[in-house]
Parts: sequence; C-alpha cells; structure tokens
Amino acid sequence: MPEGNNWRNSDHSRRDVLKYSAVGGTALVAGCLGGSSSTDRFRVFDAETSGTLPSQRHCNPYNPTQRGTWHPGALIFDRPVMYSPAEDEVYPLVATDWEMADDTTLEMTFSDEWTWHNGDDLTAEDWVMQLQMSLAILEYQAEDGERPHQFLESAEAPDEYTARINLHDPLSETVAVQNAIADLMGDESRGIFTNSSDDQWSEWHGQITEADDAEMESLLEEITSEGYPMLEDAVGNGPFEVADIGDNVMVFEKYEDHPNADNINFSEYSFHLYENNNPTQPYANGEVDAAHTQFPVEDDVKGQLPEGHTLIKESFSTNKLFTFNCGHDVSYDTPFSSANVRKAVCHVFDRQQVTEVLEGVNRMFDWAPCRVPGNVLDSGTHDAADWVQDFTKYGQNDTERAAELLEEEGYTREDGEWYTPDGERFEIDIMNGSERKDFGVLKQNLNDFGIETNQEQVDDATFDERRQNGEYDMMPDGSSANGIRALWALDLVPNWVQSISHFDPEVEIPMPVGDPDGSEGTKTINVEEHIREWQVTDDDQYHKELMWWWNQHVPQMEVMFQPDAGAYNADNWELDAPDGIIDGTEDALYLIPKTDEASMEYIG
Repeated sequence: MPEGNNWRNSDHSRRDVLKYSAVGGTALVAGCLGGSSSTDRFRVFDAETSGTLPSQRHCNPYNPTQRGTWHPGALIFDRPVMYSPAEDEVYPLVATDWEMADDTTLEMTFSDEWTWHNGDDLTAEDWVMQLQMSLAILEYQAEDGERPHQFLESAEAPDEYTARINLHDPLSETVAVQNAIADLMGDESRGIFTNSSDDQWSEWHGQITEADDAEMESLLEEITSEGYPMLEDAVGNGPFEVADIGDNVMVFEKYEDHPNADNINFSEYSFHLYENNNPTQPYANGEVDAAHTQFPVEDDVKGQLPEGHTLIKESFSTNKLFTFNCGHDVSYDTPFSSANVRKAVCHVFDRQQVTEVLEGVNRMFDWAPCRVPGNVLDSGTHDAADWVQDFTKYGQNDTERAAELLEEEGYTREDGEWYTPDGERFEIDIMNGSERKDFGVLKQNLNDFGIETNQEQVDDATFDERRQNGEYDMMPDGSSANGIRALWALDLVPNWVQSISHFDPEVEIPMPVGDPDGSEGTKTINVEEHIREWQVTDDDQYHKELMWWWNQHVPQMEVMFQPDAGAYNADNWELDAPDGIIDGTEDALYLIPKTDEASMEYIG
C-alpha cells in the first residue's frame, strides 16, 4: 500500500490521470506518454495511483510528503543488500560481502562496479553519509539518556568501499544487517539516495552532523520539507534511469553502465497511473504487465485475468485478530486481566463457523495462536510449523474446557448463564468490529454459552484513544504478517501491541513448551528481553518460547489472514529469482532486474 505520501486533493483535474470508465478501457490524456504495448517495455501499475502526481514526487527520504523514494525510487536507486523478511535472509547487491568484525561491529564491503547515473562512482561513503544523517536526526530527537537508535550507535567509512557500523550491543549478523539497512527516518531502506559528491547532500550532511540543538530545529525543518531532488531530476544508481515523467506514465530507460545491464533484455520500465487504485482491470485488459499488490482476487474475477497470470510476494499477508484488554497498568475494570478468561473465550469460539462465511480472499488461520504468518505455517517452510502442533489450538468450541477455566477464576453458571466472581452477569463489551464476520460468529458462540456481549461502534479518534487508555474489553485488530522475525520486532510486540492490549511485559508461563498444565513448573518470560536474546544469539529456542508465551498469555488471537500478493503476466514475461526475493520482498518487481541472482525477461 502507498505510505507517506499526500493523497491527491480535489484541486487536481481528472485529466491528470488515466481514466477508467465503467465500460472498460482507458482514455489517454494530453501530455501522456501512452499505454505502449511495446515488447521492449515492462509496464507496472503504479502503487501510488490516486496518491501524489509524478510531477510532484521527489527523492528525498527525509521529506515524508509527496515522496517518490519508494515508487519509483526503489527501482532507480539501489540498496546495499536485499533483505527478505519472509525468509529472514540477506542477498548481496552493491555490498558483496559483510561480516561481524567483532561482537558489536558490522563491516560491509561494497563493489566498485556501481556508478551514479551521472558517472560518479557509488561508494560506501555515499551510504554512510545517509546513515550518519539519519542517526544525527535521531540523536536530536531522542530524550536525554535515551539511545537515538536501539541498536545502531554510529557509522563510518574507513575506506572508499567499506562501511563500518558500530552497535550498542552484540547482535547476530543477520539482525545487524537488517537494522543497518532499515528505515530509520524515512525511506532509507529503499535505496542509497545521498551522493557524497552532490553539493546539496554534502552541505546538508555537514550541517546536520555539526549543528547544535538551536541550529538543528530550523535545519530539520528545511531538510524534511525540501523536495530535493525532484523525481524528474533524480540521479539514481539503479538499473533504470529517468527518461520522461508524464501526467499518467513515468518511463525509465535501462542504464547501460549498471553491473546487471547485460542481463536485462528490455530497454524501458514504465509506471502507469489510474483514477482507481485497484490494478485488477488494467492488468486483466493487458494495459500493464504487473502489479505490486491486491492479489489474489475474488473468485468471480479470476476468469478475467490473463492466462499467464502468476503471483509474486506470496509470503506476504495481513492478520485479522481478536484483541483482549489484558488490563496491565490501566484503571479500566476488564475481565480479561486473567489469562484464563482470555483462554476461555478463545476456546468457546468456533472457527469452523467462520470458514462457512468467509468472503473475498480471507483465509482461515487454522493453527494455534503463535504469532507466525499463516503463509509460513501453510507452506511448512519453517520449524515453527512443527512446533505449533503441540500448542493449544483454541477455536474449536470446546465449552467444557472453557467452563473449567472460568470456574478456576471464580465464575459460576446458573440456568445456563455465567456470572462473575462478584455475582454480576458476565458481559463482554466489544469495541468496533461489527463488520467482521468472525466477530459475529464469536458473539453468537458466547451468547450460546451463556456470556452476554455488547457491541459498540465508535469513531476512529475515540477508538484510538480508548485502545491506548485500555478502555474496552475486546476489539478487532489487523497487522502485517510479512516474516518470522518481522512479527517480533522490538517496536512492535513490546511497544505497539503492548500499548493497545496492555499485557504484562513479564509473566510466568507453563513449561515445558507445549504443556499447558506445566508439568515442569513455570518460567518467567520478559518479552522484550527474550526478543533481544533471540536477536543476539539467533537461538531458535527463544523464538519457540516466545511463540509459546503468545499461545498461553493470548493478548491476541489470530483468526484469519489475507494474502497480500502481487502479480505479473507470464505469457509475455519470465521472472526467475530465489523464493526469498520473488515471494519474500515487498519490492520484488524492482529488485529482480538489479541482480544476477535473478532475471526478468521479455518472452512474448
């Protein structure tokens, strides 16, 4: 999905984009570059359609408005390495080698074959400049005594083609690389945007790394609002360079001096904008060859797709969850401060009934809650698919087990109705989610079991305020599920998920893993510390125990997942790449032509 750009306002004429009429087809507008069906052009549905116009996009990763640093920046700028969150694997690109020089020092060796599109050499110094600017901004924004970045301390270039990243604490090699190439302030993960030979970037770098606090405020205001360089003037370093930026088509031509240019058998790569941000119809009509997202489609649309329709990014998905207010450090009186009560509700739920009412492209999450992507469990490509077989599954309308758990907490049942330990009718207040079929099933299951439910719909602002304050019992949630490690990011579970579900960050869970009765007693799990130890040691035992903590503490329960794939027409194009790239990265359509480890060829 497009992020970080201003949505097009009503002042823009409908003529600014390709029109898609109810009867199908497009009408090209004055000034456009045409919907070429040339065999020499790979045509992609622009992921920023209905967002910022091409003529207004820029390639400044620090300016969050109207930026083109992802689309199309991730094509025309290369990044040090390619990281697959789905596979948790790093692939070489500009950096051909990397190692931990010691426990807290990552060194990356850059190839000397890359150049900027103006002929300047692309060096490690260029990327280090970008890192240093980001870390300087983070340092200015950090509270006194707080680390600017949880892992990265500093960056330097000891020579032209070596980048040295100094860490606060020891990390495993993959986690160190992942953090070094991640977004720090903006879209830095999408490429190397700062050319140390460029006067403007050099000036900003010098100012931002030397400024005191008084100077920093005005300097930041300038850097984060300046549209430099504009997309049409951008000098990149990737396999395609800017050729023409039109109202509804952006064209980029092959950069012949790119190290992978000889492996690319087509000369142009174009982005096509439409009024509607759904790529299905233009793709089905053959107006574009590929799209980044919004696949698979519903069954009644599949017949319209090209015969060669092929999915990419199949490891990406979005989870749909039940969220409980666990009641830690909040004043609201919630029944779900007890893990046993949360478990009881999960047991009452009958997921089979949801299977019968699934709509669209949702899939049932037919495993125990474990915070592992459904696609990974379905494919069995990770050991977690075996571990979870021993976990408590829930969702099977096990009312007997639910009753046992409630009675352990002092709840009683009279004439088919449940009462709290205080003798009050057991009621659950559900904030929002009335449109979700799974919540409809849950409410019916609970009512049949003798628990009363109250549905309340509130506006977005009230919803945000109340979930942060812990003023609800249950609510819906949705989150990206794009990789094993990505689901356990430190800024996600101990930070965001805790802030809305209000779980106790340190609890005891039964042991051994897979035994809810705790035949070996319990183990205290501090979630943040456990995640850190996993990142430092890369020991799967930490991950396994985190999954078990999720299953036994159940701050949330995964109910459904929705694939978030892209697609291309294999009738005319052949895309070949390691699974970690073609199915495990957001930018597969941009990354494949960059590397000799993959190929994108016209075969029509």
